[in-house]
Amino acid sequence: MADDPLIPADDDSPVALEELLAASGLAHEEVSELVQFGVFQLTGTGTSWCFHARTLTLARRAARLRDDFGLNVPGMALALTYLERIEALEARLRELECQLPR
Repeated sequence: MADDPLIPADDDSPVALEELLAASGLAHEEVSELVQFGVFQLTGTGTSWCFHARTLTLARRAARLRDDFGLNVPGMALALTYLERIEALEARLRELECQLPR
């Protein structure tokens, strides 16, 4: 992620809503719905919306799903959720494969 100047090197760095919109190409309404679906997590307790830096990656992926496959927001939310689960399961599988005797 550090190679992209729009994505902070630190995953815990807060990203403002405006930065998320500019970096991803998503509309404010799409981000709002993805927050309501629980795909994007808000951080902080201020009055303005802030996200973890890793949300930028998710937002860009959501925009690609919209642009490439014509998904609406519920479709983006479902696809992002399943893609995250697949990646988590693949990581777990790699861990378990490393523990197998050779």
